[in-house]
Amino acid sequence: MSSRTLRKPYVSQLKTARLAGTFRLKQPSSPSNVNPNLLSIKSYKGFGGSVLSTVSSSQQRLNENASGRNVKARSVCLIRDAAQSREWIAKAKEVIVKELCRFINASNCLLVEQPAGACVYKYFIGKGNNGGLIKQCMNSRPWWVLVDESKLMEANFIWSQGKIQDYINKSPTVPIKDKKINHELIGKSLTCQESFKDISNSLKNIDFNLLGFDSITLSPHYLSFEENFTSNPSETKILNKLEHNFNLSDKKSLYKNMKEYYFSVGENVFEYLPLTFYIDSKGGEFGEFLLTAQKAPNQLWIVKPGENTNRGNGIIITNKIDTVISEVSSVFKAQVLNSFVVQKYIEKPFLINKRKFDLRLYSLCTSVNGVFQAYFYQEGYLRTACKVYNSNDMDKFIHLTNDAVQNKCEDYGKWENGNKLSYNDFQRYLDMKKINVKFVDQVIPKLKKIVQDTVKATWMKMNKEMRFLGFEVFGYDFLLDANFKPWLLEVNTNPCLELSATNLARIIPAMLENTLKLIIDPLFPEPKHLNRRSSIKSSVTLPENKFELIFHQDSSR
Repeated sequence: MSSRTLRKPYVSQLKTARLAGTFRLKQPSSPSNVNPNLLSIKSYKGFGGSVLSTVSSSQQRLNENASGRNVKARSVCLIRDAAQSREWIAKAKEVIVKELCRFINASNCLLVEQPAGACVYKYFIGKGNNGGLIKQCMNSRPWWVLVDESKLMEANFIWSQGKIQDYINKSPTVPIKDKKINHELIGKSLTCQESFKDISNSLKNIDFNLLGFDSITLSPHYLSFEENFTSNPSETKILNKLEHNFNLSDKKSLYKNMKEYYFSVGENVFEYLPLTFYIDSKGGEFGEFLLTAQKAPNQLWIVKPGENTNRGNGIIITNKIDTVISEVSSVFKAQVLNSFVVQKYIEKPFLINKRKFDLRLYSLCTSVNGVFQAYFYQEGYLRTACKVYNSNDMDKFIHLTNDAVQNKCEDYGKWENGNKLSYNDFQRYLDMKKINVKFVDQVIPKLKKIVQDTVKATWMKMNKEMRFLGFEVFGYDFLLDANFKPWLLEVNTNPCLELSATNLARIIPAMLENTLKLIIDPLFPEPKHLNRRSSIKSSVTLPENKFELIFHQDSSR
């Protein structure tokens, strides 16, 4: 069954048109005696007596592309010049952040009070998984103060590796409320009136759309509403975990939810997930697995714990049915609650220099005031194996690309820095090998579609108590087969944030800062009393965004 392609976001269409200096209009069908390749959009007035231009459309497109590149180059240069002024950056950043918060809160039907007096917010960071990186992000917000574990329940914001149920229980539930669309912001970009004086002392307006916020505000999924609730930020509490995140991050729950979702929309789950069998104390799909395995006795299988594991823990790979049976047999004992997921191994993956790799990318799910939204981070990375691929060798350094596995191999980092590649690195590899695939244009939309499907399949279950606030960053792992078809392997509730490679030192901090911009800053506005001097010291760069809004629970797209 062919996969559906996700509609190209408005932001891409509008940005392409803006940078090219024109809009590509759909022309009516031309008469049979007219060559459509000779039509010029500029001169086209319809076929009722209009004069047709003989200028080649291909030449015009070249001219338009050149013009678009010049416009973008001028805008980039202007931003670069403006960024030399620390004072201008501080002012522009303040305006941009406030504008973004206005858009985000409107999409959640929320009005946030401006804190009065000497308001200081408190945050707590749990141990492990590079909590220092979160602290670094929070340090750029002088109106926040770090507290220790003794004041954990007083914190307005907690970043933790696991759920803290007592803290979650403090978040009130939200009754179902009517929502009234507010058309003021729909279809609009962020605006910033902070002009900049260039070298000639002329005032110039900066094109802030180059900073990436259109991928949210001009997304076809963006909706804004009149507020139906007013929140007091000094009393607001939020944890970086959704209460029932296991519906997305547990391997058994992910499989069950995706199977149920794809059945409901008339699609085959095994077009997106490898052939999978769920096995629990009641048997589950154990019988179906045996029937399938007996028909292909040499098939390679991967066995994973059904819940509460990540980083390659508990995974085995085998082509022996008896080994699979032995591994899963423990669940058949009385009162055993754990389970297993058995998947058909993708035996023909696309390889980089004869080695296997997978893709790690991110989504952000937010639940605010009873409104669930999801964002796709536009930059991820590849995790490579240390050893040459061989489907007949069960060496884990060949098959499991998790960093927690590969960093124990003596060849770790030998071929790539930290066994990681960026999307650009991957594209250069494809170009060098003369493989006619454009990763960003051809593969990313397929990955995005699957991520969006996972949200559609689980969003109602992840916050079924309708808590007032919650959010989570999820790490998605995909495999590309030899035909560049993506397969969803798993979703992680606690993706690794360690900066174990040069590429990660760029990607992960930016992703986390983007996350805080979308969920923390709108809920906790900067107090008016704050000394602007301390804020200016921390505002050395303009905020950029790489999250794309791909889901809003009230959007029909």
